[in-house]
Amino acid sequence: MANGTNGLNDQSQLDVNKILTGKDGQLIITLSDNTELFLAEVDTAQAQLNMNNTDYQPVGSALVFAVPTGHSITLTMSEVVIRDDVLLTKLYDDLKSGHMPVWDFQCKLRRRGEVYQRQVFRNCLPDGNLDLFNLNPGEIIKRAWSFRVNANPELMEWFNTDGSQGSPQ
Repeated sequence: MANGTNGLNDQSQLDVNKILTGKDGQLIITLSDNTELFLAEVDTAQAQLNMNNTDYQPVGSALVFAVPTGHSITLTMSEVVIRDDVLLTKLYDDLKSGHMPVWDFQCKLRRRGEVYQRQVFRNCLPDGNLDLFNLNPGEIIKRAWSFRVNANPELMEWFNTDGSQGSPQ
């Protein structure tokens, strides 16, 4: 029989021990002195790739084609207000001096057996609206941050199908 000896699709078997949840991830910031710091106060984080296309429809064709023109990456996060010395003071100091602050971030996912996935996001500039403060009685005080990533992301380590660690050679 196709796909196995018992008539079942052997590829559909899933090892649920390999499923990751938010507790298995970390967001890390690289400071100006190249110190890497785990941002334990971040309770949500997300990086998204936005693909840009333009439409092209040749004469005589009913099909409209997508022509790739570029891409952009955004990184967003929500920070529980515990400390100000990592992000907020740098933002204020750089704004005061007439510069835009720039940060590097990395997301690290950890699976049992010390196997990791690690993505790096360099040259991240604040983008859009940033929460300087946000007060709601009875709620935890948080700040929302949004960054434009001005470099292509780098996949430094990854999970292989066999459960082993992958990395660039």
